[in-house]
Amino acid sequence: MAETRPYYLTTPIYYVNDVPHVGHAYTTIAADAVTRARRLRGREAFLLTGTDEHGQNIERIARERGVTPQAHCDAIAARFRSLWQQYDVRYDRFIRTTDDVHKRGVLAFWERLKKAKTPQGEAAVYRDKYAGWYCPRCEAFKTEDELKQPGNICPDHERPCEWTEEENFFFRLSAYSSWLADEIGSGRLRIDPVGRRNEVLAVIRQGLHDFSISRARVKWGIAVPGEPGHVFYVWMDALANYVTALGFADGDPAYERYWAGAAERFHLVGKEIIRFHCLYWPAMLHAAGMEAPSRVFAHGHLTQNGKKLSKTTGNVIDPEALVAEYGSDAVRYFLLREGSFGQDWDFTDQAFVARFNADLANDLGNLVSRTLTMVGKYCQDRVPPSDEAWDSVPQGERVLELYEALDFAGALGEIWSLVSELNQAIVIFAPWVVAKDPARRGELDRFLYRQLERIRLVAVLLWPVMPGASRRIFRMLGLGDHEPSAPDRTLGLLKTGQPLGALEPLFPRLEKKKEISVTDPTAPILEPAPAAPAPVSTQIDIAEFGRMELRVALVTAAEKIAGSKKLLKLQVDLGTETRQIVSGIADAYTPESLVGKKIALVANLKPAKIMGVESNGMVLAASLDGKAVLCVFDADVPPGTKIK
Repeated sequence: MAETRPYYLTTPIYYVNDVPHVGHAYTTIAADAVTRARRLRGREAFLLTGTDEHGQNIERIARERGVTPQAHCDAIAARFRSLWQQYDVRYDRFIRTTDDVHKRGVLAFWERLKKAKTPQGEAAVYRDKYAGWYCPRCEAFKTEDELKQPGNICPDHERPCEWTEEENFFFRLSAYSSWLADEIGSGRLRIDPVGRRNEVLAVIRQGLHDFSISRARVKWGIAVPGEPGHVFYVWMDALANYVTALGFADGDPAYERYWAGAAERFHLVGKEIIRFHCLYWPAMLHAAGMEAPSRVFAHGHLTQNGKKLSKTTGNVIDPEALVAEYGSDAVRYFLLREGSFGQDWDFTDQAFVARFNADLANDLGNLVSRTLTMVGKYCQDRVPPSDEAWDSVPQGERVLELYEALDFAGALGEIWSLVSELNQAIVIFAPWVVAKDPARRGELDRFLYRQLERIRLVAVLLWPVMPGASRRIFRMLGLGDHEPSAPDRTLGLLKTGQPLGALEPLFPRLEKKKEISVTDPTAPILEPAPAAPAPVSTQIDIAEFGRMELRVALVTAAEKIAGSKKLLKLQVDLGTETRQIVSGIADAYTPESLVGKKIALVANLKPAKIMGVESNGMVLAASLDGKAVLCVFDADVPPGTKIK
């Protein structure tokens, strides 16, 4: 039975100590992509983001700027809202910790915690004195093991910590060790990637320590009722946003629907704050008699030249300059395609340009341009007729599953396999040749209709990552400013005779002019060059090459495919299995000449149908004077042998 309860997803609320950086964009774009993917599966999904605006750090920064803390927070929160608009992020609610609804929610949460008892019957909240090393920029106490010496240096901010002694309210986290271990071990609280889960379980095994939930020396925060001089500590105040934003204190139905009654309560965070979200927050919720989160994903960091991005060191990538120069689609695509989302990865100028030109300009851009140009030429810019019976089964389920698993590179790789298949189909079918034969008019129309429909499907499946590019493709297909939903995943929806929209370039090619890493937000990053028809040569690393499985194949049978001058259907022996392959080599080889040949085969290519015939692999061949020349072997190599 299909899940009818809603899915709730949150980003961290971002600290307003400075303007947004590319790491904020990385997390929020990912959350937006997951939410859009869920809606393409017909699910109700809610996305929350916002800003964390209290604490000693904000007091200091506002004082240095000569403004009030509230004025500083207002200005930076506006920058975040503006950036999400520029990046096509569509959130459902934006929470600020200076909002009245948040303040009311924190006070209601506090009242529950004050009354709470631990499993051992002790008060969950108690008063005590704290003494330790405190980093004002982290707004967190550090153990001696965490500090760098000499100088008691914070490992994250590379600044000395302060020795602090004060009386605070504490939450008795140590009393919830067994409960937390059971929640995480059972999977009721799912933590991904698995390495992060193991990290959290190791912290529990080492022994949990109670933590402060109030501060006595900070003025800019939510005051603790009846406790002059105390405000709530950031890791109680800020974490509560996930329920306060839903009107927890006000009896808002949104709280019951999207938190208490949700199919999934999912926090997407950076790895540096995983302990707060996987230990502090679930334990406080459990003590308060509220539902705990059900899923936390802690992603890796972006680096540049192997170094962590930091304004302190000047190693930065300005997201506002980047999106202003290249638009949201290219940046969103690169951030989610280039690295593995759960791990750290290095952002380089060369990789950005290569990925843009190879994937976006050459593969996707050329596919759309070539297909629509042919429809314009042969079908008068209208959707051609097709007599095919289309299956009503939704397409792209595997892609959407990968999106929801936050395997964005995997999901986009699946889409690009389809893009490559469609580009290859044009070469194999050669519409410009078929169009010269009036007797093959029906065949031409069916081919072009199939191309248009699959391009429409590509646009649908790209919607989570590149909504702007999807809209442009929909407009070119004559669908207007279409926003896809679950029914759009079926094929055969384009109507015969429907006029196409105006053809527009999707992604003009780039030439690298300046580095992407900039310290001046107004500085140019890269400079686009005029479109060029020839593809660039791009390099791949050994890991990418390793994904391709090349094997020796023995041709056991071959025949022509009816209705095609170029295609042959081959049966090949791979040692442990027999495969059927479709290859456009009929102009160079007769079927009988191929039987007995040992050829090179791409064995892990996604299966495809070409002119209605299924093909499970691709033959490797060179081209000489326009004709195929097969890769063969000068020794008797057994079928199935791996080519390295």
